Amino acid sequence: MEVKHSLRFLKHRFFYIALIVVNAFLVYGIRYRRYFERTAASQWARHKANREIVAQARGVDAVLTLGSLQENPTDGKDGVRHAIVIDHVNLLSKKIPDFGIPFPEREVSASWNEFERRALHSQDRIFVLSNFVKGSIVDDYGIDPEKVTVIGAGPNLDVDSKRDGITKDFNGRNILFVGLDPVRKGLPLLLKAFESVVKVFPDAHLNVVGVEGQNRQGVTYHGRLHGDALKRVFYESQVFAMPSLREPFGIVFLEAMWSQNVCIGTNAFTMPEIIEHGVTGYVVNPQDEVELADRLVTLFSNPDQLKQMAEEGYRKAQSKWSWDVSARIVGESLFPGVERPAVDLISESPPAETSQSR
Repeated sequence: MEVKHSLRFLKHRFFYIALIVVNAFLVYGIRYRRYFERTAASQWARHKANREIVAQARGVDAVLTLGSLQENPTDGKDGVRHAIVIDHVNLLSKKIPDFGIPFPEREVSASWNEFERRALHSQDRIFVLSNFVKGSIVDDYGIDPEKVTVIGAGPNLDVDSKRDGITKDFNGRNILFVGLDPVRKGLPLLLKAFESVVKVFPDAHLNVVGVEGQNRQGVTYHGRLHGDALKRVFYESQVFAMPSLREPFGIVFLEAMWSQNVCIGTNAFTMPEIIEHGVTGYVVNPQDEVELADRLVTLFSNPDQLKQMAEEGYRKAQSKWSWDVSARIVGESLFPGVERPAVDLISESPPAETSQSR
């Protein structure tokens, strides 16, 4: 059973909403709209709503909360396993380098970090997408590492080049960038590196998705794409490059691997866990346009190597980067020895994201 978390489960919910707004304004001032969810009032209200949701469920063995850090609503008194799936924590945002990019999460009140600590300690299991985040949960919040399980992730776009009968042309020189936040995702750096690439390979082409811009020789801006149109640009490319300066995970890299693209990211955050350097792609130093250009030129200079790395990335995606794999890990962790466990979901996840939002 899946239940979408909502304050509508509370009586007098408008009272709670007003309380959240006042609390956010008192803590964050004129920036309050950005931080509604980072207040004590918000968590108190959502804790009560979660308790109502769980109380209405019957015969469940586990409650799995997706995409939102919440305290165990029953304090472990109901005999039901309680677990969460999260992709980031705030103290990690406060300690990682910013590379000159402002992080609004750094301005979150310290009281929120204390709530995070309580919420994490209240869980029976904590599922994260990466070892990068697990390390912070263990080191910064004092959680037993045995309680935290890395489950990976899968593509949000229904993409699979071999299933769809796509024959990749590895003699092509098409680079793909997908992202809505061009500065944070490293588009300016990629554009500078591309200027060096076209000096060596004048037929190279860069497709930019998620961003509006003025087309010029070798560079095409597509704006936002969805569905088959987005799949098409993945399938027509040979290299996916996103030298991001902040990336909690990077699901778009998985979509690129499922499309048989060699990936290039930065040697930071979770990207080195996703991209096996020299095997499925390359991780370059942040803000290093020369290294980025050199990697692109190297790939286009050797189509056989390009094909080998793309196929290895596809094999890795099949064996490791899928939601089926993640779900199996969750099930085996919550219900060891039980085949196909049934898990109730309390989800506060946003609507399904496209790769452009990641």
